[in-house]
Amino acid sequence: MKTTLLSLLLPVLILSFLLPIVSAQDYRTWGLPEGAFTRFGKGVITGNIAFSPDGNRLAAAGSIGIWIYDVRPGQETEFQLITGHTHNVTTLAYSPDGTIIASGSRDGTIRFWDAVSGKQISMFKEDSEEVTTLAFSTDGKMLASGHQNWFNGEHQVRLWNLQTKERITTINEHKSRITSLAFSPDGKTLATASRDNTVRLWDTQIGELKTTLEGHDEYITTLIYSSDGKTLTTVSSLDTVLQWDTETGTSDTTLFKRLRRVHSLTFSPDGETIAVQDVNNVKLFDVKTGKYEAVIRTGTDTKSLVFSPDGKTLAVVDGYNRIVLWDTQTRKLRTTIKGHTSRVQCLTYSPDGKSIASGYINGWSYLWNAQTGKHEATLKTDGNLGIEAIMYSPDGKTIVTGNRDGTVRVWEGRKRVFQTHNRKPKSTLIDLSPQLNCIAYSPDGDTIAIGDNKGEISLLNPGTGEIIDTLMGHVGRINSLAFAPDGFTLASASGDGTVRLWDVQSYELITSPGGNKRGSYAVAFSPDGNLIASAGQDNIIQLWDVQSQTTKHTIITPQNQVTCVAFSPNGVFFVSSSRDGKIEFWSTQTGEHISSLSVHDHGISDLAFSPNGGTLASSSFDGTILLWKLR
Repeated sequence: MKTTLLSLLLPVLILSFLLPIVSAQDYRTWGLPEGAFTRFGKGVITGNIAFSPDGNRLAAAGSIGIWIYDVRPGQETEFQLITGHTHNVTTLAYSPDGTIIASGSRDGTIRFWDAVSGKQISMFKEDSEEVTTLAFSTDGKMLASGHQNWFNGEHQVRLWNLQTKERITTINEHKSRITSLAFSPDGKTLATASRDNTVRLWDTQIGELKTTLEGHDEYITTLIYSSDGKTLTTVSSLDTVLQWDTETGTSDTTLFKRLRRVHSLTFSPDGETIAVQDVNNVKLFDVKTGKYEAVIRTGTDTKSLVFSPDGKTLAVVDGYNRIVLWDTQTRKLRTTIKGHTSRVQCLTYSPDGKSIASGYINGWSYLWNAQTGKHEATLKTDGNLGIEAIMYSPDGKTIVTGNRDGTVRVWEGRKRVFQTHNRKPKSTLIDLSPQLNCIAYSPDGDTIAIGDNKGEISLLNPGTGEIIDTLMGHVGRINSLAFAPDGFTLASASGDGTVRLWDVQSYELITSPGGNKRGSYAVAFSPDGNLIASAGQDNIIQLWDVQSQTTKHTIITPQNQVTCVAFSPNGVFFVSSSRDGKIEFWSTQTGEHISSLSVHDHGISDLAFSPNGGTLASSSFDGTILLWKLR
């Protein structure tokens, strides 16, 4: 039987590269894992941004690699995606001559890339450590790096000789995460900032501590030297901005007192202006007088900001992962670079297979054209409470989203209104408390099932918003819900370790056939309704026969916490995904393993088959959706 299945599912193993849905030059095809044919979304911006020394390029540290943009006025476009890290890129820096990009990651490596070709030149490997921040010396001969060891709790600063590729010294004095590094303009001093609330100045020639600057009541997020090296400006998480005289070690607290929520700042190249992120704005001040000069209204918090080398452009990463370029002379928006997304929580195909809807942790949902990969609409909600579940109604006319705050909203789902890019909800059906975790639409479209943190399942009339009934019995949060194809039975998987079947007509418990000892996280019916697949944190998948309520197969997976199970539309096989970023294919008939895909470097949050079974979509905590051709 296994040989027959393998022959039937050979396309799953081959995953054809034929008939791509986008041009080979489209950035959606760059750096794809083997077998995927397109990507929706660029992923999360997970670190800083940096201009090349000539100002023509802008690099952004992301969850899937380093994005390089051409930012010449009038020519703004995606230029390159550099991949190679196996986890978030947390920090990056251009060498002073612009020939090299250095990047650090949660994978424990510092990598050096040719800034033109994007090819890796060399690598420093630091086991079990996250690289938190990087800085080149002004002559490009040294590199400073901050490290956090997740196993022993050490926090180090390391100084590297880039000519010999050797470590000059290791600094162990900081007691918490290294947040920022900066060389003085003459390269003789390295300033290090930490969550231990201190700034320390080090002699780079002999590696000794020169002085410790103390004055912040909370940890320092950013530090930066003035162009003449006489002043060091620091920002703390409590919004305090201090300017230090680097010779005397004294601080001036009189400047920038009108700021309310500061996270980052940067100096203009001429040293005359400082840009400071303040609440939903970026404010510009005269460095010498502290006089307020102008405000650039971003509308959201700022994650990172940097001036171009000529000082004419200020690049800002806002709270929605957009890169905004502002003209500092006119104080006007130059352009917005879109496509970066927050963590994907869930996704679903439209009934006709033409669209994919996805929900994100920032509270937004996106509609994608499943054929072209084009982002066609954004479903916006107030606030930033994440979308926990998203589903089309069976007729495809509406989309239902469930937010972490317990609200269930209804949106227009028809393609004819895709021209309205930013949409508001048609209605809010209900506001449940506590947190909503999952939803399921009945096949006839008459009922929505909602699972929450208390272990309760609410059955809702989608037309009126009225609660029909509440199913009670679970003692842990409801993690997954699924209606049987005939709509008469509802399956629920709970953190209490049980899977339960409910009669939707009588609103009574039918049975509790089993579950997972460490919590059940996923449940799905086979297309014919005869089988149920359930999985949990114990890495065990169980196939249940609905009629006999007996276990047909128990599968011990190699995966790290199964996050989702889904049957193929023809029922021949089913798939499981995990937090280690893998997809496993299993035979429905025998329970035998068919094939594996190492899909995302981050965990997979959801899976969805196209209605015809030809494509599998996977969403990830890295903020992207990948599509896989199955036939």
